[in-house]
Amino acid sequence: MFKHIYLFSVIFAAAVVQSADPSVKLTVYYESLCGDSINFVLTQLYPNWQHFGEDLKIDFKPFGKADFMETGSSWNFTCQHGPEECVGNKFQACLLNQVPEPEENVPLIHCFMSQIYEGATAPEAAEGCLSTLEITTTTNEKVEECAESDEGSNLLHDLGVETKNLDPKLYFVPWVLFNDVFDDQAWQGGLDDLREVLCTSFLAGSSKC
Repeated sequence: MFKHIYLFSVIFAAAVVQSADPSVKLTVYYESLCGDSINFVLTQLYPNWQHFGEDLKIDFKPFGKADFMETGSSWNFTCQHGPEECVGNKFQACLLNQVPEPEENVPLIHCFMSQIYEGATAPEAAEGCLSTLEITTTTNEKVEECAESDEGSNLLHDLGVETKNLDPKLYFVPWVLFNDVFDDQAWQGGLDDLREVLCTSFLAGSSKC
């Protein structure tokens, strides 16, 4: 009898494993004031994260086509859309460092980009979104302290080094890796219809497709 129970348990466990939905990791290289980045986060990335949940793992990299130069013990940045974008990138780098869990930081970045789209400054977006989403992992004061210090500069510099070491090189933002690999067809298709790309190429067989 116990042998039969054991065999049933093994078969049941195998069935559960087989029925689990697949998952995919997206690494998104973007800029805080870039219209294409904002559009992608608001209309493609976040709705699909809401739909697929933990099956869609997102790693945010807010740097894009920016550049950096060492100044003493810190870094100066130049950004494609001006100094305010550098501030926005730095605020997001600090937010992502201080709010590491995706169930909090994905809605947080979505909110931040929504606020930027509506005309808020980076400090206003950070404060408003932390409050609206009732995030207690960090405080607005800690985020501002990070963004206005060498800590924020170092975090953004690290993102810059990673972005500049991409192979192939980034030439457009948002730039998206699927499972740590750049796939040109998936990237270009995903900018307009991420659900189709995910269900066709990465999450085929998912109960959510």
